[in-house]
Amino acid sequence: MTLEERYTSDPGLLAFYKKKLLIPGWAGELKRYELQYIKAELKKSPSLRVRWGFRRSAKRFSEKHIREVAKNGVSAIKRRVSASADKR
Repeated sequence: MTLEERYTSDPGLLAFYKKKLLIPGWAGELKRYELQYIKAELKKSPSLRVRWGFRRSAKRFSEKHIREVAKNGVSAIKRRVSASADKR
C-alpha cells in the first residue's frame, strides 16, 4: 500500500499527510507506507535531507534514522551524536 492508496478517498487528508509527514518529529511511529513516502521525498530533495539530519549529498537513508527523526525530531539525533563525541 502507498500513501496515495491509503488516502485515495480523501484528497484533502492525503495533502495534509504529504505535508505533515515531512516535518521531523511530527509523525511518531511510522507505518511502512509512510516510511516509503518519506524516503522517496528524501531522495528527491537535498534541502529536505538536511532538515532530516542527513548530508545534502547523502544517497542512502537508514530506516532507523528516518524512524527516529519522525518520532523524536532531529535534535534527538544531534544530542545522541554530541554525547558520543563527548565520551571520546
